[in-house]
Amino acid sequence: MAVNEHRCQVGSVPHLDPPDPQLHAFGMHLRRLREARGLTLEELATRSEMSFRGVVYIEHGRRNPSLTTLLNLARGLQAEPSALLAVFDSGHGGGGGI
Repeated sequence: MAVNEHRCQVGSVPHLDPPDPQLHAFGMHLRRLREARGLTLEELATRSEMSFRGVVYIEHGRRNPSLTTLLNLARGLQAEPSALLAVFDSGHGGGGGI
C-alpha cells in the first residue's frame, strides 16, 4: 500500500464508513433548505450559533444532531422545526418514514 493512499484533502470530511441513510437524507434536506434561502454554510452556522464544521458534518450525514441542534438550525433558517424533519414524512419522497 502506498503511503499517500490515505491522504485526506484539507477541509474534507473523513469518510471512514458510509453515512447512515437517514442522516444522509437529513443532511441533503438541510442543504436544500439552506441553499433555497441563499445562505452559506458560514451564515447558517452563525445564525444557528453553531460551528461551521458542525454544520458541514450534519450536511454530510456524519453527525446525528440533537434536539437542541435541530431547534438552533430551524432558528438559523427562520423555519419551523418540523420543516427540518419533513424529509421523513411519507409523502415527501426524500428519506421515507422512520
